[in-house]
Amino acid sequence: MSLINDMLRNLEARRPDDLAKQKLQREIRSLPPAKPPVRLFRLFLLAVLPMLGAGAAFLHLNGILLPLLGIAGEPPVQVLAPPPPPPPVPEPAALPEAVAEPADLQPALVADNLRMASDLAALPTPAAPVLAVPDPVAPVAPPKVEAESAKAVPVVHGGPVKIEKSPVLATPRDRADAEFRKAEAAQVAGRSNEALEALRSALKQDPAYVQVRQALLRMLLDMRKFEEAISVLQDGLEAQPAQTGWAMSLARLQLEQGDAAAADKTLARSQAFAEANPDYAGFQGHLKSRLGAHRQGAAHYLRATRLAPGEGRWWLGLGLALEADARPGEAKEALKRAIATGTLAPELLVVAEQHLR
Repeated sequence: MSLINDMLRNLEARRPDDLAKQKLQREIRSLPPAKPPVRLFRLFLLAVLPMLGAGAAFLHLNGILLPLLGIAGEPPVQVLAPPPPPPPVPEPAALPEAVAEPADLQPALVADNLRMASDLAALPTPAAPVLAVPDPVAPVAPPKVEAESAKAVPVVHGGPVKIEKSPVLATPRDRADAEFRKAEAAQVAGRSNEALEALRSALKQDPAYVQVRQALLRMLLDMRKFEEAISVLQDGLEAQPAQTGWAMSLARLQLEQGDAAAADKTLARSQAFAEANPDYAGFQGHLKSRLGAHRQGAAHYLRATRLAPGEGRWWLGLGLALEADARPGEAKEALKRAIATGTLAPELLVVAEQHLR
């Protein structure tokens, strides 16, 4: 019994230690996991994020990031650089205005400018009826051209290009234009002699300038300088025989001075350019009749009546030429046609009626 009691007492003595141990085990717990240091993580973010943003911006500007950001099903937008602007086109240099001249002034250009009827009215007229050429009207305004112009010449001296202006030498037409303008200004101011000299100078610079020659002839006839006018007309026809108006004016002056043969030769030289001109043909018929070549005169008159059948002067000339060529029947028929036109002047009508009796 005592042994059992001893064992019980030993057990009681050991129990408090076990309880203390149990309480101690309850208080022992595992530590939580260690947290990373916050400061280092923030420093990492501050260093990495700007680099990522710069890289994304670079990819976006170069078009690499755009396909990744595009909407599904839609093609990525391509950004194209704007094309370079085209180089400026240099403006062409202004050219001087060209001077236009008619190829052939024809008879319509001369007589009004020369005013043959009024200028030669004081000269003696032949006794026979003169079937003269009417004075047509065709004023020509002379164009104006700048006497000098400048052109840009690029000069390269191993550096930037320099533009130097050098005057262009005036052409004969430019110098003639300058003299022509002087003549016009002098004539407006009433300085006739100065205008005449300027026109002569202009014609020397450019003998083919038709308007200058016309103006000079007009002034010469106004001043009754017939000899110089004849010379100016002859020089012009030598260079331009197609100016049939000049030929008719020259022949008219030669006839009024009593040289019908010279007038006939003048018209013969330019006849090829006046085949369709009835006044030219009628004037030739009159000259041939004055020279006694009635058959040739009748041929010219006949050509004039075919070109202008309503002009009584040419029928009258044809009747007189046929009558002088001993062809009375044809002559009377032509005279009747002349009266029937109703275009004869009173004095010419009297002549036609007298030859019909």
